[in-house]
Amino acid sequence: MKVCNLIDKSAGSEEENGKQYLYLRSVVKIECGQNEGTAVCVHTSDAIDGHLFLTCAHVVDHTVQSVILRYGGHAIKGRVIYATRKTVPYDIAIILTERIIDILPCQISNNTPTIGQKMFSVGFPCREYVPSTVFGHMHRMIHGILTTTCNVREGFSGGPVFSVNRQLLGLTIGKLNVGTIHFVLPSTEFVETINKYIITNNIEVLNHLESKCPLKIMLWNNGIPVFNVCHI
Repeated sequence: MKVCNLIDKSAGSEEENGKQYLYLRSVVKIECGQNEGTAVCVHTSDAIDGHLFLTCAHVVDHTVQSVILRYGGHAIKGRVIYATRKTVPYDIAIILTERIIDILPCQISNNTPTIGQKMFSVGFPCREYVPSTVFGHMHRMIHGILTTTCNVREGFSGGPVFSVNRQLLGLTIGKLNVGTIHFVLPSTEFVETINKYIITNNIEVLNHLESKCPLKIMLWNNGIPVFNVCHI
C-alpha cells in the first residue's frame, strides 16, 4: 500500500502498528461504467448482513444503479440506494453490499475541524488497485465545503478524509484544476442523516442529504464552479 511516511511503522509493536492501519479496511475502490472512484464503509449491519458505504454522487452518475466495489482481491456487487441530484447540494451517494469479513466500518466525526488541523485523505488512483494515503491540513471552509492541502489524485473522489485519530471528517469531492487545494464534503453535513438511516432503515430519511436551503443551492451551483473545481 502506498502510505506516506508520516507514521513510523517501525515504532511500537506489530499489534499496535496493525491497529494504526485499521482505517484502510474501511476503504474500497468503486467502478461504475467508465467511472472510477473510492468509497468508505461507515456501517456493517447484522440485520441485512451487509455493509453501508458512502461515496460521491458524481462517481455513480447521480443514479440509483448497480456498481462494483473492489477490496483485497474481492469484486463486490454493490447497489446504489440513494444519490443526490446533480444541481442540488450535496455530492453524496449511499451504497449497500453483501458482507465481506475483512471490511470494517469507520466512525463518522460530528465535529467541525479547525484551520491548520492535520488530516489525511485515502483513495484509489485511477487504474490502480491499492490505496494511496496523502497528508495535509485544513485550509479553510468555503460555502460549507472544507478545503485541505492534501494533494489528491484522479480516482480519490468519494474517498474518506480522516483525522489523525482515524475519524471520518468528510468525503473528497474534487480539487482545483491548478494547484493542490482539495475540496471535501464535511461529515457534519451528513452524519446526523446517516446515523438516523442506520437506526431506522428508512430510505426516506436519506432525502435529508439534499439541502433545501435556497442560499446553499445557489452557492453550490454558482459559487463552487468559480474555483474551477475538477471532479476526480
